[in-house]
Amino acid sequence: MRGDRQDQQKKLSDEQLVLNAQSDKTAIGELIARYICTVEFLAKKYGAEVHEDLVQEGLMGLLGAVRTYREDKNAKFSTYATKCIKNKIISSVHRNALLSGGEEADLEAILGGGGTVPEEVVVEREELNELYDKITSALSEQEWQVFQSFLRGMSYNQIALGLGTSEKAVDNAMQRVRRKLRSLLR
Repeated sequence: MRGDRQDQQKKLSDEQLVLNAQSDKTAIGELIARYICTVEFLAKKYGAEVHEDLVQEGLMGLLGAVRTYREDKNAKFSTYATKCIKNKIISSVHRNALLSGGEEADLEAILGGGGTVPEEVVVEREELNELYDKITSALSEQEWQVFQSFLRGMSYNQIALGLGTSEKAVDNAMQRVRRKLRSLLR
């Protein structure tokens, strides 16, 4: 039954998943899986030296997009989500530049970028950190490596070659990852 639910989620449009995300955390997991490559790409584009921090900011932007998306505004969720992710990452880069005394940051972009209140940022970061901690503690080292490689868009064959294991072992690890993530997100 759980596999059926996940298969159904994969068939849904992003907009349908956003609607489901209000009551079904597995829908959020599916959206994260769909958009992690976008988040990774934008994070790398705007700051390779603080990549992990920017990935977290990008994921907070995605969660914000899920929370604030309105279908009646006639925009595709993918367009809206990408804009929210990009704005969140750019705001973080500007904020860090201002705090470190680097290049002068555009104050309007810092204050208005992303439209979030500082308290919301803290709550989002705490939620994201909590989810990250749950995932990393639930997965074995091999499962974590396989999962990260999968989210980067690598095929099972590429993952197997990179980890020096078989495709079947990668497939088995991904099955365990999916099972553990489903139970975590319920």
